[in-house]
Amino acid sequence: MKKISIEQRKYDARMAISARQGRVKNKKRKAKKNSLCSWRGTNNWIDCNTEKGLNIDIIGSNKVILTLPKVMNFSSAYEETSLHLLAIRKLAKRQGTSPNAYKLETVRFENLERISTSAALVLTAELSKWDDHIRRNLRPMTENWNEEIYHRLHDLGFFDLFRKKPGSQPPAKERTSKISLVKYIKGKCGDNAKAVELKNKIIEIVGEEITKWTFLYCGLSEAITNVSHHAYPPTKNYSESEKNWYLSASYNTETHELKVVFYDQGIGIPQSLPASKVWEKALEFLSRFAPIAGKKDEALLRAAVELDRTSTEQTDRGKGLQDLLEFIKQRKMGYLSILSMKGLYKFSIENNKTSIKTESFSNPIHGTLIIWKVTLTPQSIEGAS
Repeated sequence: MKKISIEQRKYDARMAISARQGRVKNKKRKAKKNSLCSWRGTNNWIDCNTEKGLNIDIIGSNKVILTLPKVMNFSSAYEETSLHLLAIRKLAKRQGTSPNAYKLETVRFENLERISTSAALVLTAELSKWDDHIRRNLRPMTENWNEEIYHRLHDLGFFDLFRKKPGSQPPAKERTSKISLVKYIKGKCGDNAKAVELKNKIIEIVGEEITKWTFLYCGLSEAITNVSHHAYPPTKNYSESEKNWYLSASYNTETHELKVVFYDQGIGIPQSLPASKVWEKALEFLSRFAPIAGKKDEALLRAAVELDRTSTEQTDRGKGLQDLLEFIKQRKMGYLSILSMKGLYKFSIENNKTSIKTESFSNPIHGTLIIWKVTLTPQSIEGAS
């Protein structure tokens, strides 16, 4: 038997005295209480937002059927789009064993008529997260889907997510869409090689090599690296299966517009900035603009981009967004949009005029969504005459 040290005896005595005086909390009871508060909070959130436009039906006492809206687009229908995506995120979590806790039963696509590339990628990511939570047991039911939605999501690689494939699909017919999609690429922290995979797929849909690719490659590689550094911090107890990011791209053959979309489901840029030096510099910088009261996420996004800083505080970090901006500046037509939590930062160039837009929203996007769009001129494509 191991001999008990004097220090251990003193510690045991202090704990015994604290217990008799009622100062030792029952951790199990606290955990159970937190679990109860969690599912009740989610239930209340669902009930409240159903009155604000969230399309939800409750079957029985707790089974939730969520119907997607007619349009999902972060530019023209942000609040409605983010509201339904946030509901999927909240309901997909395990909420304990209470029979009254709402549980996501079905996500219906029947009403969905239009979806942007970025909204499609985030929807894909959220459903993938739900599928992981229930051990990959989801099956898409596509019988009443809009045909264009079906083909668009098919091109994105949506159905590749699921181990159980849809039982039916719309009849094949001539496609009228001028938009070619790169199937989504799902990666883990530190998986920078996937940026090269995206490059090869972009070349396939564009048809030629893109000049100055280095700027785009470095920007995407940096975004992937930043996921490893701060999107999923150890203090938030993310499991390894949750530490994912998603990439996709689209190309419009008529307008020659190339769009690249990157999304991670981490804590978001506003929450990842360190509170010391960055806050001082950010507040000093933002003091030249409108007050940040009520617009914290919007303000921090602007600081993150324009102060060129990240939570790692390393000199080789934070250059990725500048590379993406430089690519746009050289083309003189395009934009870089960053959505994270309740904030938006958008840098645009159109007709040689530069503009910067920031905005705050009611509903958050959990994680960081980067949308980069540029118009490719003949000079942007190698081999073009």
